[in-house]
Amino acid sequence: MTTYKNFASAHWRKLIAGVAAGVLLTGCAMTPNGRGGVLMGLDTAELFGTPISTFRLRDGTEGTLRKDPQGKYSIKLSQAFRVVPLANAITARVARVENVGERTVVIVETQERGCAYRYEVLAFQGTDVLQWTVGNCKDRPRVDVAADGKSLNIDFPNYNRLSRMIYTDNRLLNASVAVPPGVDTRAQPFADDALRGTGPAIATMPAGNDSGRVIPAPPAAAPAPAAAPKTGSRASARARRQEPAARAATPAAISLPAPRAAAAAPAAPMIFQAEEIKPVVIDLRK
Repeated sequence: MTTYKNFASAHWRKLIAGVAAGVLLTGCAMTPNGRGGVLMGLDTAELFGTPISTFRLRDGTEGTLRKDPQGKYSIKLSQAFRVVPLANAITARVARVENVGERTVVIVETQERGCAYRYEVLAFQGTDVLQWTVGNCKDRPRVDVAADGKSLNIDFPNYNRLSRMIYTDNRLLNASVAVPPGVDTRAQPFADDALRGTGPAIATMPAGNDSGRVIPAPPAAAPAPAAAPKTGSRASARARRQEPAARAATPAAISLPAPRAAAAAPAAPMIFQAEEIKPVVIDLRK
């Protein structure tokens, strides 16, 4: 009887130890402590929290935006212990996911106390994360990816110019650029939930102001064909007598290249000196 009790007791100890190990493996998280180190703790968002949304990275792994029971938001990648905290967010949602260069750029829209629109720009490559916080607290930005997929623009309206964040080659640059044709900085909202431009892409112009507007001239009428000379007339005979002399006096025709029509492409926006915004670098393996 004693042997049986000892066996049962050992069995339960192993079972409890296994459950505890599973909880530690799935419910542990390491978060930055703000001084270059990390804090090891229980991942309450994993155990008791609510998953908000998931997104897929270029390498096929998944990330999850979660909310813990205390209302704190964070992002955790599958098979990674460390999390990306969204410390000041009182709401959060994944607004845009794009593959840019070698990384997956995830833009998370958050709301903070006293700030209606704040954005976390996260560039993932495996377990390496670059994090920036941007926004003017009042507008959603327009996000556009370059045709070659190597850069991404995040545009905020700034009076009669655009405040542009340019992500490229693991860097985020901040510049002021001229407003491109077709963009109305007074549009409300400036971008929709997916951070794309809203409304027709027509630049508004104040009434009575025609500066900068070009009105093309009507096409010139084709010249009327010259009347053919009448056969047998004195004018025709005179023209035949003068034709050999005219040919002798006229040099051989020289073929000149036709003038190329001016391209009607819009001018590139003027970019003032760009300033690099330093990222927070997170290694999710540590």
